[in-house]
Amino acid sequence: MNNHVLLTFLFTFLTGLAIGVYVYFAGYAPAMTTISEKAADRSNSLVIVGEAYGGCSMTNFCPSFQVAADGTYRYFYLPQGADEQVLREGELPSVLQKELRRVVTAAELQVASLPIEPALCESYRDGIDVKYRVTLGGSEYTIDSCGTDVNGEGAMWVTLSQIWRYFETI
Repeated sequence: MNNHVLLTFLFTFLTGLAIGVYVYFAGYAPAMTTISEKAADRSNSLVIVGEAYGGCSMTNFCPSFQVAADGTYRYFYLPQGADEQVLREGELPSVLQKELRRVVTAAELQVASLPIEPALCESYRDGIDVKYRVTLGGSEYTIDSCGTDVNGEGAMWVTLSQIWRYFETI
């Protein structure tokens, strides 16, 4: 073989190697880092879905919300005098986000999600009860003001109720 043919193969190989290294560091490695960061965030994440039920279902519009791990929310509600539900999106105040992360723990959720036989519920008399589906660290818990062992005076329940109060003020 001639020298120029060997040089052509050598330059082609080196060019391919350089492009491969560039693609790895510019595309693949950052993407893998992002994926593993998201997986780690998901394992410690707190997602709360709250739904009211009871007397409000007579109008077919009970309010509900979802709070994502990053504190953003989606709130569905029926404004007074309106015929259609409205979707409001935003971010919870940082103070409320910190309080939720502090008081909503796996131990509290396990106790509060134990089923009980309620004597009387607000929704039995056209009042409103609330149900929360809380995902924490990959585990999902259901807490219901009518049907689970909720401590109505406990820090977790009071903080979850503050979410509803916040929505009433916006």
